[in-house]
Amino acid sequence: MMSEQVLVINDLPGVAKVAGMSNLPLLEAAQFEVALLPTLILSTHTLGYSGLVKHYLNESFDKILNHWQELNIQFKGCITGYFADSQQITSTIRYLDTIQYKMPVIIDPIMADFGKLYAGFSEDFPSQFRKLVKYGEVIVPNITEACLITDFPYSEDIGPEDYPIIAQKLIDLGAKNVVLTGVFQAFEKKDNEIGYYIYTKDAEPYFHMHKKEDTWFKGVGDVSVSLITAYYLLGVPIKEAVIRSAQYVEQSITHSLTVNRDQKLGIYFEPIIPAFSNEINELRLVKNNLINSN
Repeated sequence: MMSEQVLVINDLPGVAKVAGMSNLPLLEAAQFEVALLPTLILSTHTLGYSGLVKHYLNESFDKILNHWQELNIQFKGCITGYFADSQQITSTIRYLDTIQYKMPVIIDPIMADFGKLYAGFSEDFPSQFRKLVKYGEVIVPNITEACLITDFPYSEDIGPEDYPIIAQKLIDLGAKNVVLTGVFQAFEKKDNEIGYYIYTKDAEPYFHMHKKEDTWFKGVGDVSVSLITAYYLLGVPIKEAVIRSAQYVEQSITHSLTVNRDQKLGIYFEPIIPAFSNEINELRLVKNNLINSN
């Protein structure tokens, strides 16, 4: 029987709900065991806090991957998120090249927004992610990241007519399913709506939109990717996985807007865990019943 462990390759802040601190509780709420490979350990996330403490794994990153291979540990799936340096992407590619089993990989290519790389990211990040894309069953980039990976010229005028072109370029690089985030369906609605553009080779492209709030919370993407991964690894098609996930992202944003809490802590998703966990339990029961009936 395949392991129920999901490998999470992401950074781990001690305080604030982003990256691994979102991936772990949500995947565990979906009854997956989580194996964590931290790319970077931080005291907090990188926005809004002073005196940030960082701990880099350096050669330990490769040693951990090598140890898992020696033990022949097999994972049900993998999320890749924030890489501390481009060498970690190279190491992850080498690991994915050498494992002797099929593992769905969900890629969240965290490196850029608003047309440029995040501060401290080297210029070779897009080219390294370009090599990683072919291992991805699902890739979930924002528009800037998608443009950098595909060499599509970025501008603030990118809109719905460009999404199919960008998404197809990601498919051409080897991704099976593309979920573009932070998109809008029509220019006249740009200030009022935001959402996902879902593109695969085997289905009509699909927009899933929700209301655009005035307030922005760090970690929304991490919650979204965690939820999508949970559904996808349970056999839910990518379109339905995004739709199911989006309702919980919206609820999490609502909770974050109404609770008396420091906004720097990121999105407040804990209140959605009981309902999400119950839904996952129902999905697992249906799946087990189908397996047993066959």
